[in-house]
Amino acid sequence: MRKASNLVFSILLGTSLLLATPVTAEQTVNEPPEVGCDGQTKTGVSEFFSRVEYAITYNQSTQRVCTVAKNTGDQNQSFGYSVWVDDKPLADSGSIRLTPGDEFRGNQAITDGIDATRKNHSVMVSSHNGTFYFNFTQNIDTMDEEGVPTPHFEYLTIKREETKSGQPRVVLEVENEGNRTYVPEAEVRTLKSDSRYLSDASDGNPGGQYSVRLSEANDDIIAGTVRLYGGKFNPGIKFDRVSFVSYPNGTLETWEPEFGDIPSQREIEEREVYYENESAREQYTGPDVDPISDRASKVGAVLVVVAIIAGVWYRRRGRR
Repeated sequence: MRKASNLVFSILLGTSLLLATPVTAEQTVNEPPEVGCDGQTKTGVSEFFSRVEYAITYNQSTQRVCTVAKNTGDQNQSFGYSVWVDDKPLADSGSIRLTPGDEFRGNQAITDGIDATRKNHSVMVSSHNGTFYFNFTQNIDTMDEEGVPTPHFEYLTIKREETKSGQPRVVLEVENEGNRTYVPEAEVRTLKSDSRYLSDASDGNPGGQYSVRLSEANDDIIAGTVRLYGGKFNPGIKFDRVSFVSYPNGTLETWEPEFGDIPSQREIEEREVYYENESAREQYTGPDVDPISDRASKVGAVLVVVAIIAGVWYRRRGRR
């Protein structure tokens, strides 16, 4: 199977080298950053019209693939390569024309292509006459916004006026700066909201806003928590969470709580425990008032929406 895949990669890359508009090695299009490229190195030689010697290096500490190619022959020759990470294409150099004596240097970051839900990872670099594999093992913190890009909440707000239903809504945006596709579920729980699957999320632009209708009145203090996790496609994976208290005067307080356990589908359907947020409850009812209604305590107050996070989203809050 791998041999067949290699043949396909070689054919596609070879075709791209023949059809693409060449870039000469003397042109400085993107100056590679000054990053060390020590690491696993594999070499090869390409001999079509001339002779190009090249070396591919993978540096795990910097998560970069570095390429050096030199035309040591006496005729012009093109060189090119593509980078795949965790079985998905990440970058393609296109066709690089090298005159005799010319040298090309490439430096490609691969962090955006890493699958954050996996422990065992692979990097494949394919040229038109060879394919090289580098493997590494890494457990990734999917909630770390400074690391491998994963879906996260960009912002959250409460809309109280001019809603079609006349009820307030939680408006949130989920974004992913990386080059991977994830299909998380967003769980919204408040002190009064009914338990149901959301059916009125915006369609066609999963990177945009999601509007979740709540059961509270517009003049209520609204307290709740939103959590983003892997769902049935990536069970057990935690992405992001935020708790909030919204006041009728427009004041919104948010903080990041402990994530807690991810509920199973059966637990979501069967749980009868009301939303627990003691600090929010005190602000909502006062410390000496019985917690919310019997109905709310039985329903569970859960909203779940499947948010398909496209790998082509490149907007997100500044990586803090």
